[in-house]
Amino acid sequence: MAANQQWMLYGAYGFTGGMILDDALRRGHRPSIAGRDRNRLQELARTHDLPYRVVSLDDKQALCAALGEVDLVLNAAGPFSETGARLIAACLDVGTAYADISGEFHHIRTLARHDAAAKKAGIAILTGAGFGVTFGECLAHYALSRVQDAVRLRVSVAADNAQTTATVRRTVVEVLAKGGYAVELGKLRRRPLAHTHWTFKDRGESRSFAAAPLGELAALYRSTNIHDIVVGRQLSAGKARILRLLSPWLRLALSIPALRKRAGRIGSKPQTAQSPGNPAEFRSRIWVEAWDRLGRSHLFYLETGEGYAETAKATLVNVEKMLSHDGLAGSFTPASAFGYALLDQLDDVQISGK
Repeated sequence: MAANQQWMLYGAYGFTGGMILDDALRRGHRPSIAGRDRNRLQELARTHDLPYRVVSLDDKQALCAALGEVDLVLNAAGPFSETGARLIAACLDVGTAYADISGEFHHIRTLARHDAAAKKAGIAILTGAGFGVTFGECLAHYALSRVQDAVRLRVSVAADNAQTTATVRRTVVEVLAKGGYAVELGKLRRRPLAHTHWTFKDRGESRSFAAAPLGELAALYRSTNIHDIVVGRQLSAGKARILRLLSPWLRLALSIPALRKRAGRIGSKPQTAQSPGNPAEFRSRIWVEAWDRLGRSHLFYLETGEGYAETAKATLVNVEKMLSHDGLAGSFTPASAFGYALLDQLDDVQISGK
């Protein structure tokens, strides 16, 4: 990173934003911090002696003025389907690079439309800098480098998180409201939630997953030429069957804004950033299965730490890569920008497979 480059963390006082800020400071960064809440920003800025900007995403003039002072803004304020568009529009206007930690399928899917505008503005727009997309997409690209005649991919994600934030709950509700997807015959196809279920044995243990519209699916659709891709989360066969049957009714019920808003608030409470008590207790895992042209399956495995902690680490690596890559312009996901070698810059990552 050039010594004169400055970046901004938008949403620094949120749960994940706070963890990213702590990691950034440990790595020697001094970002400016921004958001809507003056009191929380002032307290955070005073604690760490950082510059801050109180700015609402609804005030584009003020937003552009704030972004014009930095080389890159990292958006840690989800849901990104709500915050991303306004930040990106301002970034394109002032020529400031943009990154976010989104794992939202629909947000990641839509960012490809900004590719031409980003190239014209001479900036990079990168989405999915957090755990799921960075690790899942990079592991899939690693698998494809080993199985060069691959025709099919299946990604199984088991994030181990110390807790779940209110923002994540809202995002999950938004995903449920829009139903499932898969890549079939080279196209994104709408499917019921949990439309397919699978199990496999790894190290003598049976694993059960069901299809889910995760950000990894949107990223791999963009960054690979594989025409058959499914991504899923851990779920038993029984629960997958129930979710699949309820899928159309969930979509119908959650199409009502009041119900969707209420569902997103269930169990919500304010949270502050804190490290897991014992990081060794939390192990997140991802499996990628790649089928070659002869129908043979090849299994690749990645293990790392607690999901939010790994999001913070991955985000900082992505930010540092963006700031050090002169001329990077367009719309990207982590692997499409930097390749699977990005994983080499992250500690506590174990990869195996053949």
